[in-house]
Parts: sequence; structure tokens; C-alpha cells
Amino acid sequence: MRYFMIYADKKNPQPQFMDWYTQMRPGRTDSQIYEELSRQNHFQIELNREISFMDLICHPCFMVSKEFAALIRVYSPEIQFKYATLNDKENRRSAFYQIPDLPQLDCLDEKSEISRDGSIIIKGVLKKEKIQTHSIFRLGGIKGRYIVADLKFVESACRREVMGMRIDEFVVE
Repeated sequence: MRYFMIYADKKNPQPQFMDWYTQMRPGRTDSQIYEELSRQNHFQIELNREISFMDLICHPCFMVSKEFAALIRVYSPEIQFKYATLNDKENRRSAFYQIPDLPQLDCLDEKSEISRDGSIIIKGVLKKEKIQTHSIFRLGGIKGRYIVADLKFVESACRREVMGMRIDEFVVE
């Protein structure tokens, strides 16, 4: 079993959400954000005209393109989604994203190396028995936002040429 952290490539700038904190209080976890969001959401953003919208956004919450959401549904059909429209008024364009309610698993082994403040994983070790059969999930028991997926999911994403995704492998014991 091989598992990978999925995150947005830092080479591709993420949209700047202009009205996020007028709709959402700071310091919320992804599960709290998901609960507080409406089924349909609209956000004002800024993104340089030359920059394309990527298939995943990690901040201020994890959201994915329609194509990436379809991939999540293939591997985890039980996952529910809410919807977000991102409007870039200055450049007169919009993008549509889906916000998955990923299961949160506290499966980080004590052998993992974590920063002093508990928000950054330096070396991730996952407990195999706690993962069960989940193909994609949020990592619990840590302050930061970590999305984890198995090898089959990551390979499928790469075959579909998901834009803006980076991966780092975890050790599984």
C-alpha cells in the first residue's frame, strides 16, 4: 500500500479570496467549513489574467474542479460535495469548483516527524490498519491541512492530467 499527500503546486498561484472571512470565521477546520457552507456558494477572487484555474485549490479550503470531483466519486462514491463559484470581476471570468466532505482519519504514526508547532509533517508515517479501504481522505490529528490518496487514485489523476497537483509519498507501516 502506497499513500501520497496531495497538494497544490506552489509554482501555480492560487486565487486570492476577497470575501472569504466575511462568510467564514478564521481558524475553522475543513469539516467545520464544510458544515457552515451552503450547498451553493459564491466567492469573489483575484487571479492574474495570465494564470489558469488549476484543478485543485488548497487554501482557504480544499476544493476541486468538476473533473477532479468526478475522479473522487469513482474511488469514493459516498463522499458528498458542496459547490463554489469563483468570480474574478477584474478579469471577467468565473470558475466552478466542488468542495468534498472527505473523511478525516487519525492515522499518523508516532514515528512521524512533525514541526514543533504541530502543523508541518517533516516525515510522514501512516498506520496501515487505521486507513482501511479509503482511497482519499483528510489526515486528522495534526493542525495543518493534509489530503492523502492511495497510489491508484494518484495514478488516475496523473492519467487525467490534473493541473496544479503535487504529491509527496508517506511511509506506511
